[in-house]
Amino acid sequence: MIKLLLDQNLSPKTTSFLRDLGWDVVDLRELGRAAASDEEVYGLAKGEGRVLVTYDLDFSRRYMAHRDLPGLILLRVHPQTVEVLHPILKDFLRRVKPEELEGAIATVEPHRYRIRRV
Repeated sequence: MIKLLLDQNLSPKTTSFLRDLGWDVVDLRELGRAAASDEEVYGLAKGEGRVLVTYDLDFSRRYMAHRDLPGLILLRVHPQTVEVLHPILKDFLRRVKPEELEGAIATVEPHRYRIRRV
């Protein structure tokens, strides 16, 4: 099963929500790393073998340069509230096969998603 790491720009409610859906997920607050730099966040995801879930586009550039994360999920959902995000994320994770996320960047938008292998 794919393991997820939630960036600090996601609510702790999203961590609970994803766990309730059966996903193996941790967020930076639980690891005591809420103020971690992008470099540290990237290193944590890489070190723990977790797909990074974030709103931060800077991670896509880093991932494209190094290609050494298990995967990356970029959220392009606005407003960035749990009421808007959770149904979109639930639909995305219901439709996608976990193996599709391995070694890929998935961009999740309100009415579509794209998965690009890199």
